[in-house]
Amino acid sequence: KKVITTTKGDMIYGVDTVIMAPGRVPNVEGLGLDKAKVLLSHKGYIQVDEKQNTTCPSIFALGDVCGKVELTPMAIAAGRRLADRIFGGTELKNSKVSYDLVPTVVFSHPPIGTIGLTEAEAVAKYGQDNVKVYKSSFANLFYGIFDVDPADKPKT
Repeated sequence: KKVITTTKGDMIYGVDTVIMAPGRVPNVEGLGLDKAKVLLSHKGYIQVDEKQNTTCPSIFALGDVCGKVELTPMAIAAGRRLADRIFGGTELKNSKVSYDLVPTVVFSHPPIGTIGLTEAEAVAKYGQDNVKVYKSSFANLFYGIFDVDPADKPKT
């Protein structure tokens, strides 16, 4: 077991594994956004509405600089919806990307995947009596074709 000391001096005991997720900061310095009157959040992200509009009517923003879901496929999807609205017909004028139910994965050992609400969010939204929680375990796909119990799988 490991002992972790945080930057604030707090101690966390009995840890098996540590996953470091340092986070990101938007790279918007030098773009002159203040001159265009594009507003930033307190964390430095470009403020946008659900259709990537900024506070300047002729400037759009999408992807990591907006701080919603910082995943390349989501930026691609947002860019496609923006292109649909700008260049598509009237039937596409309300196109927008949905940030609900975005699957994501942490390429760790073991890998971690998630989608949707957390248990606490689901209970808050739907009530405890309306939420069922299921848990499962599985072997990585590399071992999926072999008849190997997950407990017997070679450690990676």
